Amino acid sequence: LGEIAGCTEITDSCKSLRDQAYDKRVEYLFMVMILCGILQIVLGLIQAGRLVRLIPNTVMTGFVNGLAIIIFKAQLESFQEVDWKKGFKVFDSTGAGEISSADITRVFAEELPDLSADQLNTYVGAILSEADADNSSTISLSEFKSDKDFLIHTGYEEQKTWRSASEASTWIMLLYVFGSMLIVHYLPRLTKMVPSSLVSILSCLIFEHTINRTAIGADTPTVVDLSPVKGAFPTYHTPDVDLTTESFGIIAPLIFSLAAVGLIESVLTLQLVDEILEDTSDATGRCTQECVAQGVANLLSGMFKSMGGDAMIGQSTINVKSGGIGRLSTAFAATMFLIFVVAASKVIELVPVAALTGVLFMVVIYTFDWSCLSLMTGNVRSLCIPGRREGEDAQQETTGNDEQSAKNNSYRVDYAGRRRRKCFADTTDRVRLQDTFLILLVTILTERTNLAIATGTGVVFAALLYAWDNSFNALDVVRTTETLSDGTERAVYRCSGELFFGTDRAFKNEFALRVDPNDIVLNIDNCRVCDYSGLAAMNSLCDRYLALGKTLRISNSNPENALIMEKLGIKFIPAVFDSNEGVIPPLTN
Repeated sequence: LGEIAGCTEITDSCKSLRDQAYDKRVEYLFMVMILCGILQIVLGLIQAGRLVRLIPNTVMTGFVNGLAIIIFKAQLESFQEVDWKKGFKVFDSTGAGEISSADITRVFAEELPDLSADQLNTYVGAILSEADADNSSTISLSEFKSDKDFLIHTGYEEQKTWRSASEASTWIMLLYVFGSMLIVHYLPRLTKMVPSSLVSILSCLIFEHTINRTAIGADTPTVVDLSPVKGAFPTYHTPDVDLTTESFGIIAPLIFSLAAVGLIESVLTLQLVDEILEDTSDATGRCTQECVAQGVANLLSGMFKSMGGDAMIGQSTINVKSGGIGRLSTAFAATMFLIFVVAASKVIELVPVAALTGVLFMVVIYTFDWSCLSLMTGNVRSLCIPGRREGEDAQQETTGNDEQSAKNNSYRVDYAGRRRRKCFADTTDRVRLQDTFLILLVTILTERTNLAIATGTGVVFAALLYAWDNSFNALDVVRTTETLSDGTERAVYRCSGELFFGTDRAFKNEFALRVDPNDIVLNIDNCRVCDYSGLAAMNSLCDRYLALGKTLRISNSNPENALIMEKLGIKFIPAVFDSNEGVIPPLTN
């Protein structure tokens, strides 16, 4: 039904656990969650959540769009059913109609390469004895599909096929999906006393078991068909894992991936909720609380044999739109979830899967940033739609009041004067091609890899774009010459803008070293020296002028420049003076 927690978004890192036996994977996973929780607590204490300010809006847009696509694709599995024959053929490659111990050994030798021959034979024997109901030393197709929880099904990717449109249950499922979507969307317009998602699920539940199964007979899959919900109250458990160098090497990639994905998704979800609630206060404290609280929760999850998680954008969207904007709503949700699992699992297991699919389809619609589509396609539409905007011609006469004129100018017309609808033809709202590419890049990476890789790549790419854009026309150097009272000349360079690694070369090229007189002054009062590259550029000019027998002095009254030069450049640029009063001292030999 979608992503349960951040750990289900990790794909590549989980391969380190796939090479372990099934029971060993579970123990490793518990240890991973404990160490992941500790890492998240440490990141919270050092206030790593403050780094969210470095995430641009384009990356945020790609993040929500990628998650919406992931949730949407996950819902399509509701209209698929297990194809046991394809799964059976993974083992029965010869078409003999039965699976032997040799076939099982062949498949699991590739699936679990870290097992020794004796361990593999023991594991294969357990698989065969579990599924071989008639003690024939082989597994038939009927035995293979008799229980989806058999260990043999952990050795291959589950094979599925689409449901047939000729089945009545398929149309009933579609009824549940679209019915749930309509209720979730329109019920809040009437009342918010009852959560719309709850009403939609209860409506489908009642229809399924009072009308469909009794009168129509087109049974649809319920939650229990996917997995039983019933669970015992959690008990303390110490993971059976020896933390050696080898074992830590197995789980380390997963620990860092889970911690990064969990914190990034949670902090971005927090930022998204703040936008929905129009909360403009500083979120640094809330980010720190979220990091520490999530770390404690994941630490306890690993200790009590449960899977950790993080903030879910879909659940948060439903919660906020249903009116749950306080801490009581989340505490109540957690308490009810515990009650459902421990005491009321039989009720939850009766819920039709399609009802939940419809609710999550609305989550997809609410999550996806639809406004970005018109912004991203503005450049393409401007090329495909020839026309002019009313009021573009200098000789065009305008009549009526200002309000009517503004209304007319909000439309686009073709050259025949026919007015076109703004939603399609208006191309004034657009983003740069670089931003369009960045949104698409983060969206694709979120869907294909995981959130940590997508966000990190997006931030790096956005930083490179910013540096590239600011390397042009971000710095201005003006050269003037003046004659002093003693008849000598002085060259004064006044620099304004930002001096950093992207502008340092252009900065050095502005100086006429061989033409300048012996006395040269560089004024950086209106210039901001951003990094060591700027200091190195000024130091290089000092050395080059010195080699020609000339002296370059730095005039600075900017306290930010003074601070960075005091830390990094005092030994490189000793000739610095403060010309705050506009007086340049004479050059002394």
